[in-house]
Amino acid sequence: MDSMPPLPRPAICQAVSFINCKVPMRDGISLAADVYLPPDAPDTPLPVMLSYSPYGATASRATGLVDRYIPMKIAVVTADCRGLHHSEGSFHPWQPTFVDDAYDLLEWISSQPWSNGKIAMIGGSYPGATQLACLRSGHPALAVCSPSAVTLDPYSIYYANGAQVVAFQGGWHIGISTHAPTPKGAPTFADAAKSGPVGEIPARMGVECESWSEQCRHEGRDDFWAKKCDLHNIAKSRAAVFYQGSWFDKLGVAVFETFDTFLHQVDDPSSPRRYSCLRVGPWCHGVNMIEGEIDFGKAAKVTEDPEVDFLLAGLEGREPLTATNPAPIQIFVMGKNEWRFETEWPLARTVYRPLYLSSDGAANTAGGDGRLSFAKPECCAASDHFAYDPSNPVPSNGGRDVGNGGPRDQTEIEKRGDVLVYTGEPLENDLEVTGRVTACLNIASSAPDTDFTVKVVDVFPDGRPMSVLDGICRARYRDGLDKPPRLLVPNERATLEFFVDVTSYCFLSGHRIRVEISSSNFPHFAPNPNTGRENATEHEPRVAMQTVFHTANAPSYILLPTIPEEAK
Repeated sequence: MDSMPPLPRPAICQAVSFINCKVPMRDGISLAADVYLPPDAPDTPLPVMLSYSPYGATASRATGLVDRYIPMKIAVVTADCRGLHHSEGSFHPWQPTFVDDAYDLLEWISSQPWSNGKIAMIGGSYPGATQLACLRSGHPALAVCSPSAVTLDPYSIYYANGAQVVAFQGGWHIGISTHAPTPKGAPTFADAAKSGPVGEIPARMGVECESWSEQCRHEGRDDFWAKKCDLHNIAKSRAAVFYQGSWFDKLGVAVFETFDTFLHQVDDPSSPRRYSCLRVGPWCHGVNMIEGEIDFGKAAKVTEDPEVDFLLAGLEGREPLTATNPAPIQIFVMGKNEWRFETEWPLARTVYRPLYLSSDGAANTAGGDGRLSFAKPECCAASDHFAYDPSNPVPSNGGRDVGNGGPRDQTEIEKRGDVLVYTGEPLENDLEVTGRVTACLNIASSAPDTDFTVKVVDVFPDGRPMSVLDGICRARYRDGLDKPPRLLVPNERATLEFFVDVTSYCFLSGHRIRVEISSSNFPHFAPNPNTGRENATEHEPRVAMQTVFHTANAPSYILLPTIPEEAK
């Protein structure tokens, strides 16, 4: 997507500005919008570039958008989400009015005399979510959009296999939804998250946030989340989508499922939606936001030129330059540090290989005897044990995050007695892992409910253990997130089969693959109190004694989606 010449960068320009326009919604409240028009064509119907955001869209002049698009004779509109800044009403993320507001905003813009009825949208994170809301609305005026750092699935943003995401997501949600300042001297979100049940964090901060407390009561994929994930009229939208995701973005786990929806949820397959494309890079929460301790090289940074051309093509009704790409999906293969185009996902040439855990019963810490092998363990192999204390969880270190993510050295984490460490032999050849990594753990616990975590690590030849991906499973949801939760029988073996994460990473020759198993990863995920009661309000956590089995009859393994060298 980066083979085209750079687009010109306009100088700072003037515009005819209409500030704090009132945009009526169907329930009677009004959103606030600022409108910018070219000074030499204020009465000419023009295509429109829209930024729809909760982050003060009307708080100041939209200099970047105005300077780029006004000289191109494209009107610019910035709008505040309901209940924020100059817009009326009240706000909480993914609220019931989300899609209706999006439709009504597009309807208002497309009916104005300065609009020619073609609208483009741009932005990442929640401004990306507003684009998805506009797509879901099915409004015909949306011609093209470029969402990034977000997915169509809010559940995947707040939960991972039943375990609640806390870091960033909790602080962001409470902060943006709270309509009163935090009392002076009150605990910060980070401090409040450490000192009690996750559902009561707002109260400990001295604020009210019912939307946070409510979603804390819905760990599984129930009707609460089904409504937020409803696609509405997305099939009616003809808009082309330039979509971007990141391997280390906390909001990016479901990026491929979202892209698949863009391609297949469409009434007219000959519409501009056929130009939709996806780019996934080695970033965290946003394009080119590289974090962590591995240098992925110069190729990891991309330009915005393909995105801008794509948006202009959608407004002009022409084929974008990306249509000449070899395939609609472009992924960055970490380790090899190169971009590659793919026609499908998952890749049809994938070979799924189980990597088995084994030990002599002492896999605790990196100096233990935990082993990894593509050969199934013998029937008499020992099991491993550790104590999980919710009041002393394993600290998060890298991974999918906002500000502290990416691959990071796990040396200190591996010194803990509640972390099982399994290491393979040095690789004789490069091993590419591209796709969905899953796990099968045969476990037992003294608790009626608990969590198990998996982390995949690349051990460099110099001994540095660098994290690649991680995930978690809440045991009560082992039958599926859409099934009734089922508690464990204490000390009885159970099988957990779950999705860990998605990646494209090449373990190079001479490196070793390592897997860490534990029961916590905080503050990425809320610690399970091990009681079997409602986690969001539990005040009496217990220590759980955990067992991981790895015999021929009860194997534990991760399933790697490997790409054969000859098939690349």
